[in-house]
Amino acid sequence: MAKKVNPKRVLASGADVKKALHEGIDVGCNQAVKMIMYILLDKHGMPLEDVQKVADELSWLASRIAEGRISWSFVDTVLKENHLEVRIR
Repeated sequence: MAKKVNPKRVLASGADVKKALHEGIDVGCNQAVKMIMYILLDKHGMPLEDVQKVADELSWLASRIAEGRISWSFVDTVLKENHLEVRIR
């Protein structure tokens, strides 16, 4: 007798998994940047021009990290040296 196969099962290739991972990272980073911009604008009253500069710097840093030119460990080291800690939840 043949083994039953789940008809809802969707096979994913390694490329599919990698694409989904990168899409998830992109969405998560975009949402985090939106939260930062909201806090700077609404809660701290930062001028829009300054908030745009921060957004540009975040985009620049994200590009360098994606290219591998700056590592997360380097970012962590700089934050630790300046006594900054990021905790989510």
